Amino acid sequence: MDKQKAIETFLDRVEKLTRLPLITDTEMEGLFGEEVAALLAEMNRSNREEKVCQNCENRCCQVISCEFYTPDFDQCPIYDFRPAVCRLHFCHRFGIADNSVMKDLADVFFDSLVAADRNGSNKVRLFDSPPLAICSPDLIAATSAWLDGVREGTLNHKEAANLIQQEAEKYRTKDTDS
Repeated sequence: MDKQKAIETFLDRVEKLTRLPLITDTEMEGLFGEEVAALLAEMNRSNREEKVCQNCENRCCQVISCEFYTPDFDQCPIYDFRPAVCRLHFCHRFGIADNSVMKDLADVFFDSLVAADRNGSNKVRLFDSPPLAICSPDLIAATSAWLDGVREGTLNHKEAANLIQQEAEKYRTKDTDS
């Protein structure tokens, strides 16, 4: 992977993003380039096939205190819009033959943020989530009752995931410049 090209692509495009910290696959490709997007797709395919995250009980989500984590969900309820750090983090449990892919993705992410910060980017802090409460308090407030319902067993996890997904989509389409 051409890490420098991915970092330069990021620097050229980061200030144009308006929907952070929630981001789609297409926006990730636009932000880091096709090569990074292809590697991410391969890592996600590996995760689906080997159920790496599911089998470790989403430990990473717990460690970073993601507000959307609960073991009752089959997958992240904002999976289609999950933050960049969630998309670019692959723990040691990923048993891929070439671990340099994971290292390269981590390098691209962190080196991009450092370079953007040095350039005075006002978007860099939005990549430091989850937790999302600091960057997206309205989203967390709008979904907290559903999350509590799932955790307390008073709301079906599939229904809650659908409601949260809809709220995340609504949050992303607001006319805000995050």
